[in-house]
Amino acid sequence: MEELDVLRAENDHLRRLAQQDSLTGLLNRGAMEARVAALLQENTPGVLLMIDVDNFKTINDKYGHLMGDKALRELACLLGYYFGRGNMIGRMGGDEFAVFLTGCHTKQQIREQAARLNARIAQAGKALGIETGFHVTIGAEFARAADTFAHLYERADSAMRAEKQGRTMAVQFYDASAKRQAPNRTTHLPRQAPSIDIKYISRQLGEKTPAAGACCYEFDAFLAVYRFLERGLKRSGQSIQLILVSLMNPYGDFIGLEEREHLMEQLRENICTTLRTSDIYTQYSACQFLVMTPGAAQENTELIVARIQDAFYTVTSNRTDIRLFFCFYPLQPAQQKKEISAPGQSQSQRSAAGL
Repeated sequence: MEELDVLRAENDHLRRLAQQDSLTGLLNRGAMEARVAALLQENTPGVLLMIDVDNFKTINDKYGHLMGDKALRELACLLGYYFGRGNMIGRMGGDEFAVFLTGCHTKQQIREQAARLNARIAQAGKALGIETGFHVTIGAEFARAADTFAHLYERADSAMRAEKQGRTMAVQFYDASAKRQAPNRTTHLPRQAPSIDIKYISRQLGEKTPAAGACCYEFDAFLAVYRFLERGLKRSGQSIQLILVSLMNPYGDFIGLEEREHLMEQLRENICTTLRTSDIYTQYSACQFLVMTPGAAQENTELIVARIQDAFYTVTSNRTDIRLFFCFYPLQPAQQKKEISAPGQSQSQRSAAGL
């Protein structure tokens, strides 16, 4: 029974990780979409709020990305405080959040809630020392019969973007007529506008102050990068190694729940600081990380392993009961891939225990 309880606890932990935004602790985009879609299928009445931080790029540029992350976490806490009971709250990506308020609400009730929220956010910005101000723009739309999440999201997002332009109130409700008129506003743009737009977008997408070490992605993002690189492998000819790093005891079992979180956080830090800025990694399971090293030849894997081991074992030198195990697999062009044998049966995979 004890082993079954441990397995259940581990599965619950993994399920929460898969649904949780790593920065804020809120639902991630996928989990938010799935849960709201389920409510819509049951014809649950509600209102979707789309929330976007104003001038978030300015906060990052002036105060740094650490302050930007702190501001997003503070906003997540405030959303939980104001809307947490019985409602769905998620981070949709970047500085964009969503709240699904279940039940029947009037527009006036939502306006009052939004006004109180923005006032509290402004106070939080002052406490954080953000002199440029900390505010959000909110768009809202009521769920309709036979609504899908995509349709509801599109309308609420349209309302939010209309409020970004108008700046008339604490919250903007969806207006179908305003959406129909929207294309007319773009007909008189100067010819150079697209060129200017793409330069602005490029500046938005680029990292202002790239952090040292490897990049940590959520699993879905890691998977997207993996498949993107895999598709272009035949054309690029690039050598890319996939490495599975497992934290175990000397007998090949996962570390116990009571100290797993601490040791995995230490291993995450060691992976981040010892790899290159072009490498990426993700947490694959409760005791495993996946690492991808574009541009690294297969003979470089020993060096990569040594770096991670040295860093990890330096801070855990008194622990003779834990080991790191490594498995390697070189990426191959998608159309040339063959069925992969079980671990230990393929020449392209091997395990190495750090002793």
